Amino acid sequence: MAIESPRYKVIRENNRFEIREYEDYIVAEVEIDGDFASALQKGFGVLADYIFGGNTTKSHIAMTAPVTEQSVTSEKIEMTAPVVSSPIEEGKKYRIGFSMPSKYNMDSLPEPKNKTISFRKIGKHKVAALNFSGNLNSKLAIRKAQELETWLVANNYSKKNNLIFAQYNPPWIPGVFRKNEVLAELAN
Repeated sequence: MAIESPRYKVIRENNRFEIREYEDYIVAEVEIDGDFASALQKGFGVLADYIFGGNTTKSHIAMTAPVTEQSVTSEKIEMTAPVVSSPIEEGKKYRIGFSMPSKYNMDSLPEPKNKTISFRKIGKHKVAALNFSGNLNSKLAIRKAQELETWLVANNYSKKNNLIFAQYNPPWIPGVFRKNEVLAELAN
């Protein structure tokens, strides 16, 4: 059985990097305080409960991929020069997300019982992506984030917001076989 993911087309490839153009899709997301690993675990649990019937209609919603994690910053500061910075900090807030199956729109999604879950329609946008394998932890995330940010600067791309980490496999899949990505929504 195939697992649905947001649809995109690759518009540029450069070794392990891609520039993609995504179509519209909807995400269910929750903001969780904690470190990189615990926020993902807690957020995944909240969202999994929703798709497995934790909603007002007790509907089961098909699992999609990837599960995404993005640090949430409370203050936007204009960038004055290219900076490669760590998106991972202990004790931060993270936004954990599941894309919703394409058969749903904002009006047809069942209302979550857990009121910390929100929905957001993501419009058409361009993303830089770096694919990698391994068990995604904060150390690997920092390394891959720096790799993507260095590539963005070298190729004259600017990111629009914080990086997004995407995981496509269940936790029991060995690291060498896991598909992960770090994504940067592009400003240009």
